[in-house]
Amino acid sequence: MLFKSFRLGTWLKMGFIGLLGGGVVAGGGNFNFRGPITHVQRNPSGGSTGDPLAEIERVLRSIHVADYVHAIMIAFIIGMALALIFLYLFSRFRFVLFDSVITQQPVVGRGWRMYASQANRFFGFWLVFRLVQFAAMVAIIGVPLWNAYKSGALSGDGSMYVLLKTVAAIALGAILASLAFAIVSTLMKDFIMPIMALDNLTLGDSWSALWRVIASEPGAWAAYLGMKLLLAIGASIALIIVGTVAILPGFFLVGIPAGILAGIGVLVLKLASLSAAIPIFVIAGLVAAAGICCIYMLLTAPVSVFFASYAFYFFGGRYPKLGALLWSQPEPITPAPQMAGTQPVS
Repeated sequence: MLFKSFRLGTWLKMGFIGLLGGGVVAGGGNFNFRGPITHVQRNPSGGSTGDPLAEIERVLRSIHVADYVHAIMIAFIIGMALALIFLYLFSRFRFVLFDSVITQQPVVGRGWRMYASQANRFFGFWLVFRLVQFAAMVAIIGVPLWNAYKSGALSGDGSMYVLLKTVAAIALGAILASLAFAIVSTLMKDFIMPIMALDNLTLGDSWSALWRVIASEPGAWAAYLGMKLLLAIGASIALIIVGTVAILPGFFLVGIPAGILAGIGVLVLKLASLSAAIPIFVIAGLVAAAGICCIYMLLTAPVSVFFASYAFYFFGGRYPKLGALLWSQPEPITPAPQMAGTQPVS
């Protein structure tokens, strides 16, 4: 789909669809930059000793949380709204990704229109799933720590031993819960979604149909999950390597236009005013952000197509309706009718 005829637009579209549709199961590397640490020295009356820990403690003590309650609430509400928006977009674009891989044509509008009702039910599932996941993690992590704190086990002799024992139990429970949630999430994204798309079944009927298929050959499904984990690790390593190689050319492609705009902004700031320079700085930031997003989508487009295809082709051999779309049979050639008088004589 991507390599038979390289087109920049196709790669960008598939990267965009995969970015919103959860096609990238492996994350790239994080490139962190740390500037030099400077120790601020003040006179004795100023109160700064140059000790960074003491300086941080002084700053924290000077902050009054009550003064920022409104800002914290606004930030929380905005964060929740953005989380819901991106969860809804994920639910819609998962079907767009399915349609794009099946047809090998990255078109957003077609998949968006065809599977609207299924995507809304898909979104409802993920809302409940995230709430259950959050509640489970609170119960696994928060409740044991709170009980240990209330009982006074963390303040008496041997409290460190009690804390380590509690953390070990919490870690084991969190790992098992995360594994269970990851399996459910994978089955939902890779297999329930195609059943909903092609048969338009409810969530309950889709899970029942999938469970019958899994029960018929559980070894193959366990192998699929294990192989997908290994492939995700390999994709992570590949993205880190490719991302490292692409840093330098990406820096020139993105940094040069953004740097030129930033330089113009500095010049306008010196010659005119801050109000005239701010729009230029904003445009420079938007150009840099857009360039970084485009590079990321180009790098992750093959990963999005590969992992979606891997799931659909695995399931296509067990789900005839999906298999018929993946391995479409050529129409049989109808023999031409013979002309009168040319039939063989018995």
